[in-house]
Amino acid sequence: MLKIAINRPITTLMCFISMLLFGWISIFTMPVNLYPSVDIPLIKITTYANADLEYVESQITKKLENAVSSVSQIERINSKSFNNLSIIVVQFKLGKDLEVAANDIREKISKVKLEFSPSVEKVSSDAGSILNIFLQNKTNNISTFMQEVDDDIIPDFQRIDGVGEVKSIGFLKNDIKIELDIDLLNKYHLDALDVSKLIKMQNFKSYLGEFTNNKQEITLKGYFDANTISELEQIRLAPGVFLKDVAQISESIIKKDSSAVFNSKEGVLLEIKKVQNYDTLKAIKNVENKLNSINNKYKDVEFNVVYNKANNITKHIKQVVFDMILGVILIVIIVFLFLKNISATIIASIAIPTSIISSFFLIDLFGYDLNRLTLIALTLAIGIFVDDAIVVIENISKKIHSEKNPLLASYAGAKEIMFSVFSISIVLLCVFIPISYMNSIPGLFFNTLGMSVAFGVIISFLVCIFLIPTISARFLNTNESTFYKNTEPFFEKLEDSYVKILDFVLRKKAISIVFVLILCFGGFLLAPKVGLDFLPMEDDNEVQVLLESQKDLSLNHMQERSLKVLEEIKKNENVEFAYLLVGYDDAKDRKKAKIYVKLKKLEDRKIRQNAVVKELRQTIKAQDMKIKVLELPKFEGAGVDEPVQFVLLGDDIKDLKEASLRAQKVLKELNGVVDVGDDVDALMDVLAININKEKARKLNVNLVSLAQVLQSSFANVKVGSIDASKNSQDIYLSLSEKTNAQVLEKINIKTLDNSFITLDSIADFTLIKDNSSINRLDRQKSIKVTSGVDRLSLDAVKKHLESNIDYILGDKVSYTFTGFIDLLKQTIIGFGVVLALAFLLIYLVLAALYESLIVPLVIMLTMPLAFAGACVGLYLTSHPFSLFVLIALILLFGMVSKNAILLIDVANKLCDEGMPYEQALKIAGKSRIRAILMTTIAMIFAMLPLALSKGSGYEGNSPMAIAIISGLISSTILTLFIIPAIYGAVYKIDRALKRIYKRELI
Repeated sequence: MLKIAINRPITTLMCFISMLLFGWISIFTMPVNLYPSVDIPLIKITTYANADLEYVESQITKKLENAVSSVSQIERINSKSFNNLSIIVVQFKLGKDLEVAANDIREKISKVKLEFSPSVEKVSSDAGSILNIFLQNKTNNISTFMQEVDDDIIPDFQRIDGVGEVKSIGFLKNDIKIELDIDLLNKYHLDALDVSKLIKMQNFKSYLGEFTNNKQEITLKGYFDANTISELEQIRLAPGVFLKDVAQISESIIKKDSSAVFNSKEGVLLEIKKVQNYDTLKAIKNVENKLNSINNKYKDVEFNVVYNKANNITKHIKQVVFDMILGVILIVIIVFLFLKNISATIIASIAIPTSIISSFFLIDLFGYDLNRLTLIALTLAIGIFVDDAIVVIENISKKIHSEKNPLLASYAGAKEIMFSVFSISIVLLCVFIPISYMNSIPGLFFNTLGMSVAFGVIISFLVCIFLIPTISARFLNTNESTFYKNTEPFFEKLEDSYVKILDFVLRKKAISIVFVLILCFGGFLLAPKVGLDFLPMEDDNEVQVLLESQKDLSLNHMQERSLKVLEEIKKNENVEFAYLLVGYDDAKDRKKAKIYVKLKKLEDRKIRQNAVVKELRQTIKAQDMKIKVLELPKFEGAGVDEPVQFVLLGDDIKDLKEASLRAQKVLKELNGVVDVGDDVDALMDVLAININKEKARKLNVNLVSLAQVLQSSFANVKVGSIDASKNSQDIYLSLSEKTNAQVLEKINIKTLDNSFITLDSIADFTLIKDNSSINRLDRQKSIKVTSGVDRLSLDAVKKHLESNIDYILGDKVSYTFTGFIDLLKQTIIGFGVVLALAFLLIYLVLAALYESLIVPLVIMLTMPLAFAGACVGLYLTSHPFSLFVLIALILLFGMVSKNAILLIDVANKLCDEGMPYEQALKIAGKSRIRAILMTTIAMIFAMLPLALSKGSGYEGNSPMAIAIISGLISSTILTLFIIPAIYGAVYKIDRALKRIYKRELI
């Protein structure tokens, strides 16, 4: 193949141009995301019920949890029970087909006998909000505005290609409200239940049958419903008594259950979500293209884009691309300084864009998307790409000096070095193959970066073995320039100095090895002090502030208090704008609010996002309010909003609450822990109606009818609808007087003998506090204790909690970690498995390549040497181990082995020819030191932009690059001196073993 490539240059060139072409096409057609697509299969089961909290938890939530728990591949079951509502979220293991999961859940639920019907919906974690658009009315006609939003604006957005769900917050539906006058009801001996039944009896449509004969079939349908409010008013309740006589009927907002405020004005926030697996940037572009026409269509509505996910994605992608280009420029300079030859530098540089662009074709072909980690992977691998090219060009240059025929010289040079390049490539691939076994969220990060580098390594090998020799045979100029002549003495002196030091090391092998082992051990001792984190907070120009009242408030009061916090936030000089949402969750919890805070661009701020978050934590104060300042969730639906999530599990909510208080006390003792709290909702104010059952029996009161009367009076019961030409309006019934409990004294109850008694004659009314919700995790009651961290690793928080676990738990409570700490645990386990498999594969491959059981171990010693250096680098720069750093270490272990391979490969061949190992090592070191230094320095300079850049993604990118740079430095220095010493120390053992199994070739 090598001969064919050199002899047929046009064919070779066309093959690589084709790869470049398809790679270039892939760059512009691949889906683009900030992170790898973390598609967590989630199924949400929602049940609305006219029941109190205890009934919902015991008779709905528990039964549904028990039913679905037997479905295969369930990772976790979370549930929350409220009055009238049960929400269960079933999280499946990655890879579970969402459609299959939904069908399995529906099948299990269908076998459960429930009074109320649950609904099952698929929740794709990649279908988070891609655009948030705030709608505000330019007129004072709220009713028309809301009708326009519901009937026209939301459907307009839903029709855009790529748009899935459009969720509205602050939307107020305009329906028909019937407000009954309690005094008039009593006057006519009616109650709310009577009115409800009579309306339903006189306002409906019905299928009545059909006429059928030989020629045709005619359907009978009865139209007994009212079409206007005036028709509703004429519904007869009793002889001479009509609905209008006891009630006020109007078009109105039935209940305000959420609100949205932007620029001090209420409106409606539309959260636009994309279709599952649709390209995020394409979906956003489609919406942006239609937004102007939609805006022009509604002159009385103001449209403000208050969140755009594309901004964050493109910002990070552009920063990594800039760092990549800068790294390439620095590498080209380094290569020229070492090769001192313009033609050789140009040829070596060809390998970089060819390998990078062609890699995108394979990345796209195997179903990966274009994301930040893909580009970081290729940036980190630039040194590898140019490394192979340099080694090949350098060897070809030597052959051209001795060979008159450039084609033969290129063939001989490439063939001679091919085994070393092949060995390096195989070792790199062995590092990344085990990553495919990680089926977890961290595994997706490892997999994306690992496979991106693996594809690059494959392309790089093909480029260096086929394209580089083909070009070198025709365009490599080996004439020595003035720059070459002036700088060559320095390199010759470097080689001679290295050989002298190496000679000393080989003579003092034992001392040298022990000295290095001590240094490495010191580096390993720093590892526990470095700390562990999952993902650092990055500067994305946006944060969220979560507010939760510790007292039961009305929505209007919660909005009023939250607006004060919003105004305080807007005073911060780093804030561009902010908006408020109250009752934003599925339960429309009026005690919870969220403020989205958009920060000014990084270049317009003096401090970074983490410092702004710290400022906000210190300045935002509100009495009786839980306040959390958090970055936006990195993974939608994964439940990892707060960094620290310590979940207490048990059967008694009282025991859990006591344990939660102890856990919060323990957390507050640790310096660096912030925003400590739990997910126990504030107790709600409940007016308990306690019936004297003995009196009720004596007075012939039907308790079911009594409950229905009260529900019809106070619960905004739906009693029908009015169907207009364009929309349908529901009809809701309740008393007009609902501002205080005194109205209960006016409620009359009809007995079974048709007499009337007052409610207070058989009931006592008591104002009490009661739980407003119950959380459960994996079928146990739970309380989640949460906190943020400020310059403190998650590992330190976890250790602190576990060291106090006996004090926290007591006898009846257990615990688990969720969120980032749980993901961190998965990361460490996955990292360990990948590392073990990688070491095993590398040993197997190197043993096969070198026909030796000892030489692979010598080469693999570069990995612990590199790890020690990485620990030192992270410790000195105060960066903890994180998901990004562990990924970088995997890449580092593949990189550092190449130096040892280049060195040992030459020495091994010379020893096989009968040369003494000391002399062989010196010759190998002298012939390879330039290549080793050049490639190492090239890789370091490729990563310097990532390490030093303070732009977007610095908090994640910099530790990765620092770990690799420090690992490369330590590994290279020690490889040049200690690996030869270790090889010399085990040389006789290796040769003795070879005599056992090696025979003359057949």
